[in-house]
Amino acid sequence: MGKRYEVGNDFFREKILAAMLFGFRNVKNPSTVTVHPELMVKIRENFKDKVISPKQFGDVEVFCGLTVIEDVTKEKDYISVN
Repeated sequence: MGKRYEVGNDFFREKILAAMLFGFRNVKNPSTVTVHPELMVKIRENFKDKVISPKQFGDVEVFCGLTVIEDVTKEKDYISVN
C-alpha cells in the first residue's frame, strides 16, 4: 500500500518525516526504508546534525531506526517504509 507525496524544497524535512510516520503507521513490522539515492543525498544534507539524521553502523545505514535500501530503479522522489 502506498501513497504518493510530492517532495519539493518547501518543508522538505516535514514531508520526509510525514512519509516515514505514515509508513510506520501502515506497516505492521517495518524493517527497511527504500529510497532513491538522489533523495537520500538530500535527506543526508537536510538532516545533518539532527538527532534523527541517517547514521552509519559499519556498512549499514540507518534512518529513523530502519535500514536504508537505496534503489535507483525507483522515481527520484521515492521513499517507502517496508
